[in-house]
Amino acid sequence: MQTSSLTTARVARAALRRASSELDRRIHMQRGALSLLTRSKSSLAPEAAVAEAAADSELADEFENMAPRRLAEADWAIRAQKLIPRATVEKPYELAPLTLGLEELIGKTEEELANPAELAKSSRSFMSDEDVDKWLEGFEISNDQLARCSTAEEVQEMRRRYARQLRLECSVYEMAMDKYSASHDKVRQLGRSTSTNAAKDLIRKWIPETEKYIEAEQKKIKAGKHSTDSNIYGPALMLLRHDVLAAIGMNIMLNMCLMESKGPKFIKLALAMGKAVQEEIISKKEATTKRHEDKEDQFYLQVSKNIKLESLKMRMKEYVDTVGGWDKRLQLKVGAAVVDCIQRTCYVPNEFGEVSTPELCAAKGLPPPEPAFIHNYVFDRNRRAGVIQIHQKMADTVLATSPDANVLPWTARYLPMLVPPRPWTGVVNGGYLKLRTKIMRQRDSAWQMDCVQRGDMDGILKALNLMAEVPWVINKEVLDVVLQIWEDGGNFGDLPTRTDVPLPDPDSPEFASDPALYHKNVRKIEQLNREFHSLRCDTLYKLQVAEEFKDEPELYYPYNMDFRGRVYPIPPNLNHLGSDLSRSLLIFRDRKPLGERGLRWMKIHLANVFGVDKCSFDERVEFADAHLDKVVASASNPLGEGDCAWWKGADYPFLALGVCFELKRAIESPDPTKYMSNIPIHQDGSCNGLQHYAALGRDHRGGAQVNLVPADRPSDVYMGVATQVMAKVEHDAVLDVPTVEEVRAMLAAVPDDESPETLARKTKLRTLLDQAHRKKYAQFLDGIITRKVVKQTVMTSVYGVTYIGARKQISARLHETFLTKGHIMDDKLEDDIYHASCYCAELTMGSMGDLFTSARGIMGWLARCAGKVGESGQPMSWITPLGLPVVQPYRSKSTKQVRTKVQHVLMVDNEGRPVSIGRQKSAFPPNFVHSLDSTHMMLTARRCLEDEKISFAAVHDSYWTHACSVDTMNRRLREEFVNLYEQPLLEDLLTELHLRFPDMQFDEVPQLGDLDLQSVLDSPYFFN
Repeated sequence: MQTSSLTTARVARAALRRASSELDRRIHMQRGALSLLTRSKSSLAPEAAVAEAAADSELADEFENMAPRRLAEADWAIRAQKLIPRATVEKPYELAPLTLGLEELIGKTEEELANPAELAKSSRSFMSDEDVDKWLEGFEISNDQLARCSTAEEVQEMRRRYARQLRLECSVYEMAMDKYSASHDKVRQLGRSTSTNAAKDLIRKWIPETEKYIEAEQKKIKAGKHSTDSNIYGPALMLLRHDVLAAIGMNIMLNMCLMESKGPKFIKLALAMGKAVQEEIISKKEATTKRHEDKEDQFYLQVSKNIKLESLKMRMKEYVDTVGGWDKRLQLKVGAAVVDCIQRTCYVPNEFGEVSTPELCAAKGLPPPEPAFIHNYVFDRNRRAGVIQIHQKMADTVLATSPDANVLPWTARYLPMLVPPRPWTGVVNGGYLKLRTKIMRQRDSAWQMDCVQRGDMDGILKALNLMAEVPWVINKEVLDVVLQIWEDGGNFGDLPTRTDVPLPDPDSPEFASDPALYHKNVRKIEQLNREFHSLRCDTLYKLQVAEEFKDEPELYYPYNMDFRGRVYPIPPNLNHLGSDLSRSLLIFRDRKPLGERGLRWMKIHLANVFGVDKCSFDERVEFADAHLDKVVASASNPLGEGDCAWWKGADYPFLALGVCFELKRAIESPDPTKYMSNIPIHQDGSCNGLQHYAALGRDHRGGAQVNLVPADRPSDVYMGVATQVMAKVEHDAVLDVPTVEEVRAMLAAVPDDESPETLARKTKLRTLLDQAHRKKYAQFLDGIITRKVVKQTVMTSVYGVTYIGARKQISARLHETFLTKGHIMDDKLEDDIYHASCYCAELTMGSMGDLFTSARGIMGWLARCAGKVGESGQPMSWITPLGLPVVQPYRSKSTKQVRTKVQHVLMVDNEGRPVSIGRQKSAFPPNFVHSLDSTHMMLTARRCLEDEKISFAAVHDSYWTHACSVDTMNRRLREEFVNLYEQPLLEDLLTELHLRFPDMQFDEVPQLGDLDLQSVLDSPYFFN
């Protein structure tokens, strides 16, 4: 049997190789014919040229599709394809690095080809026992992890997962380049280059020239041919091989240029590039040091052994010794040098898919090739900024050729983990097994990091480590539906449309009298299409990561935090802090029986994701029960019509679909109380920032608005504010005043002199004009104000939103409202929305002050305290109840010009600058509250995970657990909130300030209200 399988494999390989030769011959002949037709176009008459162009288009389509079709139609190919996993053959697109595609078949050994089970494995997931031993050499798995295994097979499987995780974290730049070059050679043998991953194919074509150029640069540096600039970045470039630098640069350049609609700003791209080079040097240094028994100089000795210039060796030694603390200027110069190398060597392929260089084209008498990456300037906020843009042809190629396979960041190191993260034991010691990550995402504040290193962080480390131990899996049911919708064009929920908005017809009658209107519309549509492009790239990242890990039995997320203590998963692309799409794709690994109340909580969760969350829990259950037939229909055929499409009407449709799948299985099970469920149930705070302010001030009125006291139904603070705004709008809409035009005419008629009578008349008329404007915009907004219009402003008001920020938020909601109603956004409507949003922002922020006077008083007191501290020259700092030292990083901005190989840039340098008193004042109230909400979350996490042994995850003020443990989590989060706010937090802050600044006078703490914090324990809708 084994011999027969090996023979089959050999026959398949031989057949595929014969195919590649024949296909190469036919493609070459027909492309040659196409090039002859193209070159002869210029000699045709205009009418003939049009006809020839149409024929060429059809012919080009024929050539483009010929290879895969002939391959699929040939008998020998059909037999050979039986060796390929069925999903790979049938899927209309290819998720290139994730599945074992045809191009990887050639690389498999005879034994692997003989075993169909091995073929079905992803090339990234499979690892032999020998490879496991190699990757785990020198790495110890903790005894706690090994103790979970009961058999030798389980131990080996655990070792394999750790080895695979280490491989994911290794020098992925080198691995990626090996894969690019190897896969391309195999694909070319099969004649399938037109259907391969376009991003890989572009990099494969560009990388040789880039490597040569970088190597030549390194030789110049080594020979002492320094410029002033290269004297700074040169020693850093000498610390890595030319191929590694090329791989780092190519991947970052392509990924960032695809993700930014106008192209990334040059300074942002160069800094990212410089940091990537720095991180790679750190990784190499640490790996070399470990291999040579902690001899720290070993890495430097290796990279400098062929260097003869002592001055260069000294700079290299300096850069190696200080590699963990490179400043931004050095990062910028190093990154700019790599960007320059890529710009000079990457060009748009010609019509045959070949990449040439200006020198080769000049030698052949051909026009020079177009650069693939263009350095340009754009205006951003009235300032000129340098950007790096990818050529549109390249962007189209990457997104159009194989749209679901191209933009996965192969070099993305920060992916979900296959094993539990390493527990945090210090500022940089934790998270990934090998990759360096910091516990805090600080903003260039050395003071902050110094305080954190000296602070008592045990409670915080415990919370982060417990949360990181929660295992997840990909929800494959939801992912399958998402991929099908995406394949059908997207444009649903969080999925952007996969087609651009067409440009208007310039010959349209509406543009005949106003050509400028046409160009204005074109600019708007082009901007919209650029935004769609960025959204598509972001979506593809998420889908690729989900595909990568969908068959893993468990996933883990390492966490770190920002300077205020708010917790974030480190993997950036797919995590539960994301949108509806991201959240729907992640579910708990462990399944637990629903128990007596789990089914009820699942129904409540269904109502919540449909937006039915302003009513009682019983009414939400009734909503779910009334729609169970639609739940079953949606889960049975989610892409069908009628009742099957019911889930699409939810506020969060993909989360709703996941609940439908789970709820259908639960209600159809013999005993729902025993149904094993793993879908997370969410409990969200009610305008959580205001909840914290109400607790700080013991504000009974404000607390009632945000559900700190028991009630039969949840209070809706957003609707409360909207109601007040609507009342004021209705009042202003019927003011008995003249129109704006009439008042302006009155003002124009007033004599232009400085007499007291004239000045009094003008003042009176200006007041009347203000009232006329209010009446005008109140009438414009009459019937338009809704809960949604004011919600974002109310939500962010406690976090320091300014009037300008509120106006922008309300303006965005008004635009959505008018577009939904079918209005065309002309200049007049844009102008009316702008002024109406100014008026509405004023009313909204005024209503907030009326409802939450206590919160406003505390915000003012906190701002004054920060102002006093700022006047002393110190940044505002405090210690959270869990022991986290927080230092506000805001300082007055200082810019300095840095000259790089590409352009001069102005770089902000805040470290060591005086504190910005204004920013310290305005930021302290929201930052202080954020530090308290993060404290509450971590306290709750510890209670749930350590004491109750239940699953727990959080998205700031949204807490998640299994359906069976919602009641337990609800009890614990209320207890921890009460325990937190029974401490005199404001008094403690004032005492701390007096101790630090004994000669400074601070205002007394605002007077507290009469809210009984114990009422929170009995409030059912505090989190709901």
